[in-house]
Amino acid sequence: MSFVLKSATAAALIALVVLAGCDKQPNPPKVGEAEAIATQIRLDEARWQADWKARDAQKLAAHYTDDAVVMIPGRAVAKGSTEIAGAIAGALTDPQFTLVFASDAISVAASGDLAVSRGRYIETDSDPVTKAPLTTRGSYVTVYKPQADGKWRAVWDINTPSAQPSDAALVEAVDVPAAPLAAPSPAPKTSAVTAPAPSSADRL
Repeated sequence: MSFVLKSATAAALIALVVLAGCDKQPNPPKVGEAEAIATQIRLDEARWQADWKARDAQKLAAHYTDDAVVMIPGRAVAKGSTEIAGAIAGALTDPQFTLVFASDAISVAASGDLAVSRGRYIETDSDPVTKAPLTTRGSYVTVYKPQADGKWRAVWDINTPSAQPSDAALVEAVDVPAAPLAAPSPAPKTSAVTAPAPSSADRL
């Protein structure tokens, strides 16, 4: 057999192996594994809210990957850790800024390397004209990926304002005292298996 023929045969065999690998579907995560991922993300979202309440810009930025993208209606898209950190810092300059959110469901991809959280939020900012508290309700979708340290961090964070259920329903979902959630006073305050969940939105 000539060298050319040998090379052609080897190339054909390699191509078949590659194609076979492409046709092979990833094994979906076991139910317990998917739920463990969803639980980890719920816990992270609980910490995320606590960081908003504490107005801790450094911890807030750490919920995102270095190449994350945050999309907020009416604002420039924030790409990467530097721009996202700047957007967070900008939000925290408003003494009336607060944010609460609740995940309706967390879905973990069959590949086990991607998860999506969707839910609702209530955000309060200062009206740019009157300076009075301005409350916005909306929906969000946050996409997570696992990192080298084993933690799941947000890679895409997308939100849109929309009509939402009552404040009391959202407060109960995020596991805080089940009293009606009124818009904060002007005083400064320190803001895919599919599984229904109790936990960026316009996290900025």
